[in-house]
Amino acid sequence: MDKPVMCGRYNVIDSPEVIGLLEGMGFDTSGMKPRAQPDMFNIAPTDEVLVAIKDEVTKIVREMRWWLTPHWAPAISMKYSMFNARAESIESSKAFAGPFRHRRAIVPASGYIEWSVVDGVKQPFYIRPESGYCFFAGIWDRWEKEGYPVDSCAIITTEASPSLKDLHPRQPVMLQPEQFDTWLDTSLDLSEIRPMLAPRELEGWVYYPISKMVGNARNKDGNLMEPTGPIKKTGDEESS
Repeated sequence: MDKPVMCGRYNVIDSPEVIGLLEGMGFDTSGMKPRAQPDMFNIAPTDEVLVAIKDEVTKIVREMRWWLTPHWAPAISMKYSMFNARAESIESSKAFAGPFRHRRAIVPASGYIEWSVVDGVKQPFYIRPESGYCFFAGIWDRWEKEGYPVDSCAIITTEASPSLKDLHPRQPVMLQPEQFDTWLDTSLDLSEIRPMLAPRELEGWVYYPISKMVGNARNKDGNLMEPTGPIKKTGDEESS
C-alpha cells in the first residue's frame, strides 16, 4: 500500500453554497437536501465528506467515508493509510488502480491544511484560493458485506507547486470545472486522463499559519482557520 503523502486535513466552508455550485454544473444534489449540510472546518480521515461522481449515467453529489476501502478488502480497516493516493504510482497500486480506471471522483474543498517545520516546530498552514473553492481529484470504491455497502474515497496527490514546495513536497491534484466531465468519463482511454495528474502552479492562492489545535481531529471550530501569522500569496515573496 502507498504511504501517506499529505497531512490529511482539509475543509468545506459554506457547504450549501458548494452544493448549489455543483448543482449549477449539472450534478444531481437532491440526495443532499433533506438535511442541512454543516460547515466542516477540520475534516480528517474517516470523516464523511462531500464527493461528486458519475454513477452509471448521472452526475451526483453524495457523502462518502474519506479513507478508501477496496471492494475486495475482507473488512473495513485502518491498518493502511488509504486516504491519499500518489499520482505517480496510482496505476500500479492494487488498491487504487481499479478505482482510478473505473471510479474517479471530484472532492470539493475550501482549502487544505499542511504541516511544515518552522524553527524546529511542526506548524500547520492553511492553503486556500483567495476566493471561491477548489476541487481535488479523487477516486472511490464500494465495499459491501452482507448487504451493508460502504462507499469511500481517497484524494490524489502530486508534487507541490513551486510556490508551496518549501511547506510540503506534496499537494492535492486540482481540477478545473471544465475538466470535470472528462475526469468522470471512465469510457475514455487513460491517456486522456493522465495529463490531469501533472503538477501545476496554484495561482491566486494564499497560505498562512493557523492554530496547532487543528492537529486534534476532534477540534472543529471555525476559529482554527484564523491566521496566526503573515498571510502570503503564492508566487510572492512578501507577506501581507
